Amino acid sequence: MIKLVADSGKEPLDLIYPDIYFLPEWGKFYETKEEQGEHAVFEVEHEWGHIFYQFIVRPVPVRLEGLTYFDIITPYGFSGPVILSGNPEKKQQLIELFEAQFGDYCKEHRIVTEYVRFSPWLKNRLDFKALYDFRDNGHVQFIDLTGEDFFMDQFASVSRGQVRKALKNDVEVEFDYTGEHVAEFHRLYMMTVTKNNIDPYYVFSIESLRQSFEVFKGKQFFLFAKHDGRYISCSFILHYGEYVHYHLTANDPAYSSLSGNSLIVYEMCRWGVEHGKKEVQLGGAPDKRLYRFKRNFNKTEPLELMMGKRIHDQEAYDSLVEAKKNTVGIEHAGYFPLYRG
Repeated sequence: MIKLVADSGKEPLDLIYPDIYFLPEWGKFYETKEEQGEHAVFEVEHEWGHIFYQFIVRPVPVRLEGLTYFDIITPYGFSGPVILSGNPEKKQQLIELFEAQFGDYCKEHRIVTEYVRFSPWLKNRLDFKALYDFRDNGHVQFIDLTGEDFFMDQFASVSRGQVRKALKNDVEVEFDYTGEHVAEFHRLYMMTVTKNNIDPYYVFSIESLRQSFEVFKGKQFFLFAKHDGRYISCSFILHYGEYVHYHLTANDPAYSSLSGNSLIVYEMCRWGVEHGKKEVQLGGAPDKRLYRFKRNFNKTEPLELMMGKRIHDQEAYDSLVEAKKNTVGIEHAGYFPLYRG
């Protein structure tokens, strides 16, 4: 049984950006995820094409001779610089123009370093690969919705069995497009946070979740699993353009045997097909158990998760690192930028 709560879920037709993580309102909303962060956008619009890049500017927590320096990081999620339009024959010239103008911008604003969480599915890093050093952060998985039957073509037999088991045990799903039941999601989410010892960076307040339904109206929803009238699992789903994102997931461990999560993944895919989506992005997995769970829903090759990093002002960077070493010291020698380690 499927229940809808205020069924909307429609998105605008004038899609300029390739994915929800590139929306300017996304960057602005999540600027507070970075301490003292301030959202900024840098664009190059030329007859050769249009490059869009949003990021969060942060003050470096070490000062040099009374001056505050800054670094930048892309907003929570996966984005980075992206070519929105352009002449393919002029792509290299457009990128070189972007690099020259962005270099001037960084110099003017005393920006020392840059850290980019590139989109694995858009692969926009390939256009800018000459500009960055890359760190391999593993892989993310996705479900291809373009075939005739994702359930039979993509799901492993174990996952198909779990979906059937949930239905046999009278597990129901409920779509909430307005955030009406945000308190129920948050209750389940905090159970998951406690159980898995999730880093505070990835924890969201109930107020933030509620506000997000105002900012991203028509671009997200909760998908609940219920049993005997009780909410037992939920996923926070994002959608925009061709993509559906399995963004956050929450569960009551007392009901894990009912396979509510598997039913949610199935219904999310079914919703995606009905709404003309091409892929469900499942994200990464910090442990083998979660990796196996996600892997059983797809037969596609995982996507590379690459982080771009570069130093714009080497002299300032070296001085900031030295100053950090000589004051409070550096705890994490492999961290980038090192003055935050």
